[in-house]
Amino acid sequence: MLKRQLLFFAVLAAPVVAFSLRRPAWFSTLLVAAVGAWWAASPVSYPRWVTHGLVRALPLAAVESLALWWLTR
Repeated sequence: MLKRQLLFFAVLAAPVVAFSLRRPAWFSTLLVAAVGAWWAASPVSYPRWVTHGLVRALPLAAVESLALWWLTR
């Protein structure tokens, strides 16, 4: 389960890191990525957890990106 959480944390932390290069204060939003990774790492069997987790993680990463983009305008 920890490997799943780390995988989805990497997916969700990518937008945060990209926006944090200009403003280091945005690194505090990594907590949102951690909670999203915990939520996306579902306890289902192998072939399904990848698609099930990506269905949860990718929209959350898009919302994070849009929110950070809007806040940095």
